[in-house]
Amino acid sequence: MKSNAKRILYRAAALLLLAAFVLPVLACGSGEKAAALATEAPTEALTEEPTEEPTKEPTEVPTEEPTEEPTEVPTEEPTEEPTEEPTEEPTEQPTEAPTAEPTKTPKPTATPTPKPTKTPKPTSTPTPKPTKTPKPTAKPTNTPKPTATPRPTPTFPTPDGGHPYFLYYEKGSFTLSIYMIGSDGKYSDLIATYRTSHGGNKTPTGTFLIGNKEQWHTFTISGQHEYARYALKYASGVYLHGPLYFSKNIYDLDPRYYDGNHYIGGANTGGCLRMVVRAIRWIYFNCPTDTKLMIVNGSPLGTSSAPVPPRNGNTWDPTDPDVQPSPTTAPTATPTPRPTAAPTAAPTAAPTTAPTAAPGLTPRPTEGAPTAEPTDEP
Repeated sequence: MKSNAKRILYRAAALLLLAAFVLPVLACGSGEKAAALATEAPTEALTEEPTEEPTKEPTEVPTEEPTEEPTEVPTEEPTEEPTEEPTEEPTEQPTEAPTAEPTKTPKPTATPTPKPTKTPKPTSTPTPKPTKTPKPTAKPTNTPKPTATPRPTPTFPTPDGGHPYFLYYEKGSFTLSIYMIGSDGKYSDLIATYRTSHGGNKTPTGTFLIGNKEQWHTFTISGQHEYARYALKYASGVYLHGPLYFSKNIYDLDPRYYDGNHYIGGANTGGCLRMVVRAIRWIYFNCPTDTKLMIVNGSPLGTSSAPVPPRNGNTWDPTDPDVQPSPTTAPTATPTPRPTAAPTAAPTAAPTTAPTAAPGLTPRPTEGAPTAEPTDEP
């Protein structure tokens, strides 16, 4: 308050001094202009003082001071003073007021302490009652599967009497196999296998000895004669032989007994074993009388053979080496038996060989030829 009063007194003194210099200058002017200036000055002073004091001091100070000063100074204060006061006072006061009043620090709110939660009482776990172990049911015994009865392996005969070869025939596979003595001294060296027909139950089983040998053996079939170029008897009324011919001519083949209704490789004979010319010819010249032949049911050794070579519509056996010209059809894939340099035994009765006629001609039977046993379906 005292500082404000001093300021007001200083300003009034300054105004009086200015008036002392200014009034003589303005004396030449009209009194109205001077009066206007005097009236304007108080209004500016009154308006300036209130604007400075509210920002700086409480609202009580501006109301006391302005009421005393305006009445004394209006006529003497020049117009220059009011312009200086507004620029000085406002710049000083606004910066001091914010810094003087400290901002209140808000009181920290008390965090309520949470109440402890009650620990639930543990529930008692009931002891499980032991379950009764069921008695194991007796497992049914598995019915054993019937085991396949092993096929009996045929026991080959022991070589004796100087016979180098052994003949083995399986009805199940329709195969005739030729064995020779191997390095072990037994019939263990297989040299050839041929497709062969048999007569089913009419063909006996067992071990037999090769008997009489014949060329152009005669078979009587339904009152008609047909001929086998090579034939070897092994039991009463049954033979090992080749395909049948209408006549004793290698070019006059009866197709029924090669690849027709009574084809080679089926159960369609009257009890004989029928094969191609190549097979029976080799046996005829290489297996002496009393050579052993074993015939078995089924296929204990599981042997197999190549198919019979096709004749391609010809009327001769394509495996016959005596056919001229040689047939164009390739022989069977079955290995050819190794023939000896000469037949080991000559036929017991050398039959008279009928002369070979030209193809298409039927030669007459030679007189004195052996009489064949009448047999159906050879």
